[in-house]
Amino acid sequence: MTEERETPSGQEGPASALSLGSVKILSSVPEEERRYLETRCSFRRIAAGAVLLERFSLGSSTYFITEGRARIVHRLEDGDEFTIATVARGDALGEISAIDGGTSSATVVAEEDCTVAELPKEEFQALIVRRGEVALSLLKRWAGIIRDLDDKVTRVSRIGPEQRIYSEIIRLARVEKPGGDRWIVPELPSHQDLAVRTQTSREAVASAIADLYSRGIAERRTRSLAIRDYKALKDMVRQGKALPAPNARAGNA
Repeated sequence: MTEERETPSGQEGPASALSLGSVKILSSVPEEERRYLETRCSFRRIAAGAVLLERFSLGSSTYFITEGRARIVHRLEDGDEFTIATVARGDALGEISAIDGGTSSATVVAEEDCTVAELPKEEFQALIVRRGEVALSLLKRWAGIIRDLDDKVTRVSRIGPEQRIYSEIIRLARVEKPGGDRWIVPELPSHQDLAVRTQTSREAVASAIADLYSRGIAERRTRSLAIRDYKALKDMVRQGKALPAPNARAGNA
């Protein structure tokens, strides 16, 4: 297991990492009060790959990421996992459990070395009672998550993983030149990012994109993706399954 190290508030380190100044839901809190909250927090360094928060663990704190990135994952019985979302500097975790005393609904794993500020639930509850704007910020955030989840559930229930990947590529595509008929994804996201957006695995994304290359439908250009056959790509989304390979189509002609 990767070691987790507690960072005392008096220890030297990057000012931004040992401060709550970047935390989004605390942006409206006066600096003096934010400094007080910092004294109530335990700052910890979480090594890449270490578990920050375990699913079903009892919620006793709210966590603020002050440095680094982490993944919210769901682990399946067979040991596989898929990423639900990514969180980074300025984001908060564990707020719901800290409010209702329930268990955590997902596991959070550090994607890179992180610094996390852990605020006891009693302090967090007192904060949202005295600061209505913080409570409103939480409600707005949760409303956005619910809307996004509703869209994802609708999309996932209607189409398969390959279709979701190709649909996302189409959504990201732009006409390469004004008036032209060639399409391009200027900045192709990483396989991990595409997996998060489409609720699939990195392996599924890699396989789907490799299939586009082998069929001549798309080609990689450094950081971009050039779509050579936009119509074929759209057909793969509409039909719900991969089109026959070019040589197979030719053999049936």
